[in-house]
Amino acid sequence: MKISKPSLFDLSEYYQTYLHYVPEDDLLQALKEQKTLIENFVNGIPPARETFRYAEGKWMVKEVVGHLCDTERILSYRALRIARNDKTPMAGFDENHYTPNSNYKDRTLKNISEEFLAVRTATILLFENMSEEMFDRKGIANDIEITVRAILFFAVAHVRHHMNVIKERYLK
Repeated sequence: MKISKPSLFDLSEYYQTYLHYVPEDDLLQALKEQKTLIENFVNGIPPARETFRYAEGKWMVKEVVGHLCDTERILSYRALRIARNDKTPMAGFDENHYTPNSNYKDRTLKNISEEFLAVRTATILLFENMSEEMFDRKGIANDIEITVRAILFFAVAHVRHHMNVIKERYLK
């Protein structure tokens, strides 16, 4: 099943800033292909860079990958609830609170990567087993109306954004 991108009207202003990260028209295929890309990318990060911070107060590379785990779990949870027609508004989350309160800094990048790949596998299974109708269901997350399709879009775009950040700020 091909899952097309959301319309501009189905994306909040914040999500619209990520449009350039997803040129594909099939979001589910992009999500699947991204799994292998992430695995190869993270496995290619030199061990000496795992704890690198490009500036004071910035996350280590392994904390960035941990942030991807946290965010993907939250996005999947939101998508599940909305797909199941749960109309209960969902609160936002503050990644700047989550990361310092995690133990990503104490784990290996390999271990965090394995966790992310497991989470991504679960995310793929969740989305590929939804009906077409479920992708256009709407709910409230972080005080913004959002569709399941928009959440899938952001799951792909968010990872691409952070992969670019790692390339540009951590690996140069």
